[in-house]
Amino acid sequence: MFRRRPRRLKRPVGKTMARLNQAHYLMNEGQYEQAANLFRALAEGAVRRRIPRAPFLFIQTGRAYLYGGEQSQGMAFIKRGLNMLAGDKRWGDLYRVGHRLTEELDEKGFHEESGKLRDWLSEVLPEKSEQVMRVKAEMQQHHPVLPTNCPHCGGMMNSKEVTWVDNVTAECLYCGGAVRAEA
Repeated sequence: MFRRRPRRLKRPVGKTMARLNQAHYLMNEGQYEQAANLFRALAEGAVRRRIPRAPFLFIQTGRAYLYGGEQSQGMAFIKRGLNMLAGDKRWGDLYRVGHRLTEELDEKGFHEESGKLRDWLSEVLPEKSEQVMRVKAEMQQHHPVLPTNCPHCGGMMNSKEVTWVDNVTAECLYCGGAVRAEA
């Protein structure tokens, strides 16, 4: 039986991909303020063009502000991205990314922010949603090891945060590129 693949938007090209690569590079180098500014511009452009990756870019903007010492601004951008996912009823993405964010914030010492985020998620997420149930099951599966960063845009790859296309291929949150697990 032939199954039609879901329609995917093209990956960013040219200047947009170069700016995305630069933002990820700055983030990895600890230049959080500059990274936040680039991610913010990319996210706002994605909203204008109605690109479904905009929430992830806002979340990355928030991470950059947060790690750069701007907790309130960082959490505002993280919430903006998560609210966009909730508004679009992308419950699976919201559960996956929200769950990973609370873990990450705890690991980095942002316990208060993590607790507030966890409380918000428990209020917003419909736990019995088919999307959430599918993502919970997917997160329990063992997946092969992904490269640390996307080879296309340089974004961080985390097996708990990405969407798996098949058993060895994940989709980058930021550029949509297919990333194969390491052998």
